[in-house]
Order: sequence, then structure tokens, then C-alpha cells
Amino acid sequence: MKKDKICVENPAQRVAVLVDGDNASSAKLQDVTELAGRYGEVIVKKIYGDWTKTGLSSWKEPAKEFSYRLVEALPYVKGKNTTDMTLVIEAMDLLNSGNIDVFCIVSSDSDYTPLAMRIREEGLIVIGYGESKTPAAFVNSCKRFVFSDQIAQSGSNPGKGDTPGILLKKEADLFDKAYELAIDGKEEVTLSQIGMALKRIRPKFKTRRYGCKTLGAIYERLDGYEVMQTGIKGIYNVVRKKSSLQ
Repeated sequence: MKKDKICVENPAQRVAVLVDGDNASSAKLQDVTELAGRYGEVIVKKIYGDWTKTGLSSWKEPAKEFSYRLVEALPYVKGKNTTDMTLVIEAMDLLNSGNIDVFCIVSSDSDYTPLAMRIREEGLIVIGYGESKTPAAFVNSCKRFVFSDQIAQSGSNPGKGDTPGILLKKEADLFDKAYELAIDGKEEVTLSQIGMALKRIRPKFKTRRYGCKTLGAIYERLDGYEVMQTGIKGIYNVVRKKSSLQ
């Protein structure tokens, strides 16, 4: 098992998102996906549950939309839940494969505390995501824990007083992150590359939310950026103004 130093928000990292379908809300799947995307490339996305239960049917549409695999965890004894055991077994398989750098465990169940501790022992990052009722043991076993009921849903409808211009100012850090993710040490970056980075961070990103028809129009309105022609029709570069780097 490699012992390389793992960095937060490194686009080269490989991320696994493991969701306890019995212990999480399907309405938060977009938020989870965006969170995981900030830590690298999400290459494993799985939701675990007994899919014969009608109560879990709400997962099916968001799973399709965000490309998650639904993993069956049938109970072999009446009244017993095997979801957590199935998730743990697959997490250990991923850990032993050496192909994952960051694990995102979505649950409010303290049963995942030993799993998080074991993954951390290998020098890897564990991100937890669950409700504020989550026991402290699981919260503290993670590198970072996000409380789903204490943050606004990413990409939610704007408030009554939020005009597109106000929203752009409020969410300017989203475009800063997309720029940094896309440029990744290169000398220049195109609008299309930034657009792909934005889709990784926020899969449902829409320019009209900010009162603009194009992504280029958004960066032209942001402080600290310039949109420049490349000489090739339809291709534009985005550059940071020198004043914004000082």
C-alpha cells in the first residue's frame, strides 16, 4: 500500500463515494457528488441498500442522474440489515486495491467508525457526510465531516432577494475553484476546460442562474478575470488579471 502524502482538493486524486442508502437522504446526492468532486476525480460511486424495499425507491432517479451504481444488500435473516456490512466489505476491497486516495462515506451511523479509522491508518483521506445527530466517534474518525442538515443544498433555488448579480458575487468562489482545477499548473486554460471542471464540481451547473447566456460572459463579469480570443474560431482563454494575483 502506498504511503504518498494525500492533499485536499488535488485533481489527480481518485475518489470513492460509498453511500448507506438506509441511512442517508436521496435529496442530498447532488451535494454529496459536488463535495467529493472537490477532492479529485470520482471513479467509484455506489449506493448500498435492500432495493426490494419500497422506502428506498427515491434513490433510483438521482442514482441515474449522477451515475451511481445501486448495490444490492439483501437481509439473509428477517429483521437484520446487511447494508453496512456490504459497504464495509467493498470499502476494504477498494482500500486493498491501492487505487483509491479519498473515501467519502455517506451515513450518520457510528458503525462506520472502525472503517474510517482503518482507512486513515493507511494515510488516506476519509470524508464523512451525515446529519448533525451523527455520533462524535464517527465524526472525529474522519479527516473532515460535513453535516448535511447544517448547509444549504448546492445549486438550490435562489432566495427572493437574490438577483443573478448577487448570486454571482455570493458564489464567486465556485468559479475560482473551477479555474484552479482546470489550469492545474498550465500556462493557459480554455473556457471549455473550465466548463468541464465546473461540471465536475457542480453537475447541474447552468449559466442562466447567473443571468448569462455563456460561461465566457460570467467570467467577463467576475472581478479578476479576462476572456481572450485565441485566434481559433470559437475557442477562448481565461486569464487572471495581474492585479488579482498580487
